[in-house]
Amino acid sequence: MNIRNGLRAIFKKQLKSVPDLRPSFLLHHNGGEIWVSCIDNLGSDIHLIREKISNNEDLMRTKNKQFRVLYHIDGTAVTYEIAGYMTESLSRSSQNIFKIAIVGANRTAKNNIRKRLTKEVSSLGINYFSSIDQAKDWLVSERF
Repeated sequence: MNIRNGLRAIFKKQLKSVPDLRPSFLLHHNGGEIWVSCIDNLGSDIHLIREKISNNEDLMRTKNKQFRVLYHIDGTAVTYEIAGYMTESLSRSSQNIFKIAIVGANRTAKNNIRKRLTKEVSSLGINYFSSIDQAKDWLVSERF
């Protein structure tokens, strides 16, 4: 039994330690465009998370239009510090954002994000979802 548990722990640790380095992208859904920010499965690697958030911000700000943004954060530890960096980035990009859907946030992540929200960012229209499909439908709808 101890060998089995040891092997499970090793494999589980290896699976969690492999970051997801997919680039963010524009997605067409039901007649609308959604900017999908792939910040999922990054664990607690603060440097990698900050780098991906910064790259997303730069890409969104180069275009002269407003985006419906889907932040996919499942599998990423959204600490108070990371939540602050996310909300600061959203604040700097606020003129390029129409509304925001956050997918995969656990209770701790939601609380950290809510604590760090500024009035400017919270006025953009932020909603939390467990399903990417629900988030995409909400983003292209006219509801806030």
